[in-house]
Amino acid sequence: MTYNNDLYYQIKPYLNQDETLLWTGKPAGNAPIQNAPFLVIFMIFWFGFAVFWTVSATAAGGFFGIFGIFFIAFGAFGFYNAIFGQNRVLKNAVYAVTDRRAIILTNGRNGINCAEYIFANLPHISLESVNGTRGTIRFVQNTMQYDYYGGRRYHHNHSTAWHTQTAFIMIEDVHSVYRLISEQIGR
Repeated sequence: MTYNNDLYYQIKPYLNQDETLLWTGKPAGNAPIQNAPFLVIFMIFWFGFAVFWTVSATAAGGFFGIFGIFFIAFGAFGFYNAIFGQNRVLKNAVYAVTDRRAIILTNGRNGINCAEYIFANLPHISLESVNGTRGTIRFVQNTMQYDYYGGRRYHHNHSTAWHTQTAFIMIEDVHSVYRLISEQIGR
């Protein structure tokens, strides 16, 4: 496999000296992103109730309805982010596979966010939403959670929740990248 030279220069500062870059990529240009339906529905209800409350309070008289403007703005902003927020984050995302780890770079409010998934710590990966040559590769990591019962510490392994930054979302040539990562995990 090869990598894109333009993406190489974006990922280079995050590589270790003795690490070999095997692949770079980005989400497909018009990748359909699944939004969290619960969040969308919640924000619709929030916005609707905020508008209803503000109109009712304003109709009752006085300046009490002005306080609802903040809740309307919050509802509109939350609804917009629930629908378009993930697309905005993924627009400039950069993915990379090295001989030791998978790297995801995203643009945050205060700069670039870098998430890494070390192959030695990955129990498995999954292939999802495959449509032709495009698809999503999701990384599953085990986390150690400690619980305390009666002054004693017990640990349990749990899989982390799946979020935007735990996957190569809608990449081209997904089967080849999946095999490449599987080979690296198997070493």
